[in-house]
Amino acid sequence: MKLYIASTSEYAGKTLLALALGKIWEEKGVRVGYVKPLGKIPVMEGGRLVDEDASFLARELSLEGPPEAACPVVITQDLVMAAYRGEDLKLRGRISAAVYDAAARSEVLLLGGTANLRDGVFLGLSPLELIVNYECRVVLVDKFEGEKSMDQVLWAAGALGPRLLGVIFNRVSKAQESFVRGTVSPFLAARGVRALGAVPLDPLLDSVSVGALAASMSATVVCGGEAAGGAMIERFCVGAMDVEHALRVFRGVPRKAVVTGGHRADIQLAALETDTVCLVLTGGVSPNEIILARAREKGVAILTVPEDTMTTVDRFEHLLGRLRIREPEKIRRGVGLVRDAVETDALLELCRKP
Repeated sequence: MKLYIASTSEYAGKTLLALALGKIWEEKGVRVGYVKPLGKIPVMEGGRLVDEDASFLARELSLEGPPEAACPVVITQDLVMAAYRGEDLKLRGRISAAVYDAAARSEVLLLGGTANLRDGVFLGLSPLELIVNYECRVVLVDKFEGEKSMDQVLWAAGALGPRLLGVIFNRVSKAQESFVRGTVSPFLAARGVRALGAVPLDPLLDSVSVGALAASMSATVVCGGEAAGGAMIERFCVGAMDVEHALRVFRGVPRKAVVTGGHRADIQLAALETDTVCLVLTGGVSPNEIILARAREKGVAILTVPEDTMTTVDRFEHLLGRLRIREPEKIRRGVGLVRDAVETDALLELCRKP
């Protein structure tokens, strides 16, 4: 059985769902495999080109085979230029070999889809064609956005037909939960689309560790790197106001990083009096000894970056919009959310039906 995990947009939660289904079904004695036919996150591991997400899932699910087997085609600039030149890249053969090899070792083979059902067409790797050629069932993941989601889900249902087993909504806010269950799910059911779950929005899954933040921003770790490197940042605040206003704001935001100028010792002290995980000091200015001593006392990490505050905030926002599940705490939480919110048993039975 092959289950293609499709989505309506980027960062909808396909990797989280594949990881959770793999772990949950393996607990039930099901042999689960995973292949991502087309990857877009090239990294080098052990001298081999792999897709970062696929390699991560291969490790987490203890899959057999070399790292590149989990993603036979990884998009690089060289590959794109070769496609423009019309070279015969034999990509379908590489994908087929990986899929059939993994399927032979699995009871259920999960195929990680692209950002949407059109990505890859320019390489001759239409997701819809792959789904048909490999006789896949499909589960759709949608980052719930109201009416926009309805358009996307119904379009996908029309394109996929009976191969679509259902849709799983992700990142559903508390305020939207009753609407999704009471209005959206019956609306879709009346049109032949089964809603298999609604995974709630969770601050931890949108968080980033201090260590990952420092690495992604090429920041200098002034203090707290070892002790607080794994601490998770759930929100961030910009310290560019007067101290009184800053304190009011900081007190209302837990588990945060505060981005402020390296010269703003007053803001830094205010942040350290509240639930702050990390200070990010801009302008390449290091903190004074009073700030350093207080940060060490409170167990707060301090990073410095050479850019100005607004540039740093822009980079921070870009990072938060593209977070991936890597840290053990996020993996545990993500799998637990899927276990509680998604009809995983029903999905498995739908996969098994002839």
